[in-house]
Amino acid sequence: MPRKFQFRLEVVRKLRERARDAQRLTVADAAHAVVHAEQRVHQLTEQLRQTVELNRGQRVAERVDVASLRVGEFYRNWLHHHIVEGGLHLAGEQARLSDERLKLGQASARLKAIEKLKQRRWSRYRKELLDEEQSAADEAALRAFTVRSPEAHA
Repeated sequence: MPRKFQFRLEVVRKLRERARDAQRLTVADAAHAVVHAEQRVHQLTEQLRQTVELNRGQRVAERVDVASLRVGEFYRNWLHHHIVEGGLHLAGEQARLSDERLKLGQASARLKAIEKLKQRRWSRYRKELLDEEQSAADEAALRAFTVRSPEAHA
């Protein structure tokens, strides 16, 4: 009976696969954070645009309310400040995403290396098994030939 194929590094392969899968989740979380930061900056920018347009409409009016203009200016400054902060946060999240993608690439490469090793060992195992089968078949054929050969009885 032929021996069963065993890959002694299967535990290592499974650990690397789990590490790669965990890194995939980390990359997904980082990508989600980037999307959320982009949406926040877009939302604040849209609010600022709407506020500027509203303020332009107030300036065209015959009567100017200085208090509301000051409140609008304060709000625009607040929005601008948060847009800048959001942009910095977005840049940080994008850098984190880039780092996590790099780590995912490394984890995938480590897994691919061990899977390639497993494939080579499987191929070697199959070749040895085929060689053993061929050797056994050759030996059986030789015995059969020797038993049937008339010269063997002489």
